[in-house]
Parts: sequence; structure tokens; C-alpha cells
Amino acid sequence: MKYHFMVITVNCTDKFNPTVINFIPQRQYWFIFTFFATILLFFLSQSASAAEFRKILKPYFNYAVTADDNMLRFRDNFSSNPALNQIVEDERVRELIRQGKFADVSNRMTGGLMFEKEMARQRFSADFNWAYTKYERFTGVDNDVKSGMGKWNWFLGKRLEGNMGATYTESLMPFVFQPGLKIIRTEQTQFFNGAWRFHPSWRLVGEYMHYSLDTGRSPRANNLNRSENRFEGGIEYITPNNNTVGVIFRNILGEFTNPALDPITGVIIIDEAGRPFDNGYDQKEVLATVNWLFSAKSRIQGSAGWVDRQNKSGKARDFSGFNGRVTYQWQPTAKLGLTINGWRLTSSMNNLTANFGINTGVSAIPAWNITEKVRLEGEFSYETRNFNRFSELTDPTFPIGRKNTLRNATLRLVYTPYLGLQLSTSIYHSDLNSEAFVNQSGAVINPGDFNANGVIAGLQYIYGQRR
Repeated sequence: MKYHFMVITVNCTDKFNPTVINFIPQRQYWFIFTFFATILLFFLSQSASAAEFRKILKPYFNYAVTADDNMLRFRDNFSSNPALNQIVEDERVRELIRQGKFADVSNRMTGGLMFEKEMARQRFSADFNWAYTKYERFTGVDNDVKSGMGKWNWFLGKRLEGNMGATYTESLMPFVFQPGLKIIRTEQTQFFNGAWRFHPSWRLVGEYMHYSLDTGRSPRANNLNRSENRFEGGIEYITPNNNTVGVIFRNILGEFTNPALDPITGVIIIDEAGRPFDNGYDQKEVLATVNWLFSAKSRIQGSAGWVDRQNKSGKARDFSGFNGRVTYQWQPTAKLGLTINGWRLTSSMNNLTANFGINTGVSAIPAWNITEKVRLEGEFSYETRNFNRFSELTDPTFPIGRKNTLRNATLRLVYTPYLGLQLSTSIYHSDLNSEAFVNQSGAVINPGDFNANGVIAGLQYIYGQRR
């Protein structure tokens, strides 16, 4: 028998405890110092009234409690996994797994500060937040999340505009392909893009973005550490109604920090050329783009084209074929809305694997504004993630099914009693089906499936919210 339960606790104190800043690692001091120094200099250089303060700085708080009958996404055959003792160090947790007791409750508290300011035509924005998640049963995966974002929406003259900025996130890696493992990943992004409208109906666009992923010293995920450099440029045609069609040329260069290791011996795997197996790649894309407003109630956005991916090792993984993503938004009435997404992408979704997959899926997001203060939302998705036989080499921690099917369904009710305050509750279902396969040694590998159901209750408050 499975029990579904929910506990809500809120603690508040008005005393400042200096020890709370100890969670901040040294490498993040530069970001926090720069962020707050910029805000301080701004207020020293300008007189700001209380009304102006609410427009520029928006502190916010969020609290959510989640009850889930398979919180860490354990597979149905996980309790019989011969490597269970090596994977899970806590004997109490191992015993819970053997008994099939996967349910748990988590409490998540988030505090943050948003910054928005317009100076002439220039627009500046930033967001810094910290969240702590505590689990009632599986306390070994308690974690905190730190993230920051800064962006400058710049304008130069009448024809040049763009964005530049950076993001930083330190968070717990999802459990989809690493069930039950506490792996803290650090993701950083720096980007610069621009658009030059050299003609009333034409503009050139371009972007450079650098992305890095670091899983620390985790022996079960250091094969995922990577960096990507993305370059793109293109041209767009703009109609009198501001609809656009265009073409984009993109090149993504991926570099992995660590070579693949044999999961049993720990020895570096050698590729077909006699070199350490390298998951690095060079991906080139030529995509047609569209952003078209058919009417005040209907819009379509998307890109589609040809992708060619060449890998440094495992040439049998090379891919050349069609990729695309499309989003259709329909607003039949002021109270009803529907968003439909479809995609076929060659990528490692959420960077959960070192190998890339062919990911094909569809999602529907309906919404109903029942009243001015009450909103009902849904989100339903179906996706297949297909990997090749090299996933055994690139992702040795857990066997990843070569053919995976993910289904998710969420229903959410949102109540906004007054501006800035939001109460919400959600119910959801998620499941994964991974087909068994025969590996290179002739053994049958069954990655296992999972099924999860849960409920979330949340409260959010944003001070100075204007819309």
C-alpha cells in the first residue's frame, strides 16, 4: 500500500544570523560582490524614493512542499541491482530501497532579489536567489541551489540592438538517468548577441555563447563535464506587421574534460584510432526560422533544418539529418489559451548524458483564467529519447536504455489574492519506460522503468510586483 501525505511548516525569524552566509563558496564571492556593488553605486549616484525602490529592486520569497511516491526516481528493478551497496552508502536508505519504500516529502524555501532598471534606452536586469531543499526520509540528498543572472539589453543608434550577460547555477542534477544520486552540478553561461536592421525589411542577427558544466569531483558523473562554444549568424525578413522569416547558420563545438573510463576496471577506454575515447563533437546546423502572428489570437514560432554532427570518437555516432522545433500559441478567448510544442532534436537533453540522442516529442499546455484571481493550468508531454550502443561507454554509472519513452502530466491551480502574492497547488504524474537491450558482450541489460505521482503546494511573494 502506498501512502500519500503532505506536511506544511513555515518558520519565521527577525534575528540576523551571520552564519547563514557560510554556505557561499569562495568562487561565488566575485559574483555576489559585483551584483550588490552595482546596485549600491546606482543608489549613491541617484536619489531613489520608496516608490522607485519598488520599481528597481524586487525581493521575493517562495516556499513549496512536495509529496512524491518515488521522489528519487528509483527504477523498478533497483532493489535487485548488484551494485546497490556501492551506489548507496547509507544502510538505512539501502533497506528502504529493498523494501520498495520510495515515497518522500521535500520542503523547498527560496529567497531572491530581482533588479530592473532603464537608463535612457538601455535596460538592465539581474536576479540572484538561493534555495534550500530538505527531504524527510532521504536526507542524504538535501541540497541548496544558488543561481544568478545579469543581462544588459543594449541599443546603439536606431538600427543596432542586442543582449549581453551571464548566468550561474549550482543545483542538484535531475534523477532521471541518475536515480538516487546526489550530484551537484555547476552551469555557467556567457552570451552576446546583436541585430542590425540595415533595411526596414531586413536585419542581420548573430550570437556567441559559451556554456560550461562541472559536476565537481563526483566519480559517477565526471564523464559529463564539458564546455560548448556556439556561434551563429543569419538574416531575417521583416514584414510590415513585424512577422519574421529567416535563415540561421550555427556551429557548436563541444569539448569534454575527461575521457571515458571502463565502468569495471576504471581504465581509460581506447577508441578505434587507438586514442582515449573522446566525446567531443563539431555540430553544424542550417535552420529556417519563423515568428508569425496570424491574428491577435494565433502565433507560430519555430526553426527547422539540417544538422550534421561529427564526433571525435565513435564515428558510428555521427549524425546527419533533420532537426526542428515548433511552438503554436492559440488564445481563442480572453480566458482560454493553448500552447502546443513539437520537436525533433539531436542533443543531450538537460546534459544528463555524455552521449547525444534523437529526442522526439510533443507537449500541450492549456490554460483557463477562471476569474481574475484564479487560473487553471495543465502541461502534458510525450517524448522518446533514443541512444545508440555507445551509451554503454559514455555513461557507465547506470545502464541507459537505448530506447526510452517519457510521459509527464501536470495540473496546476493558481490563486492570486492580490498583486505580488501567489498560492498554487499541483498534481502530477511522470513515468519512464526503457527497453531492454543486448550489449556488446551478449548480455541482456534491463535499465528498468519508473513511475511517479505527486502533489505540490506552494506560496510565492514578490515585493513591488507591478504586473
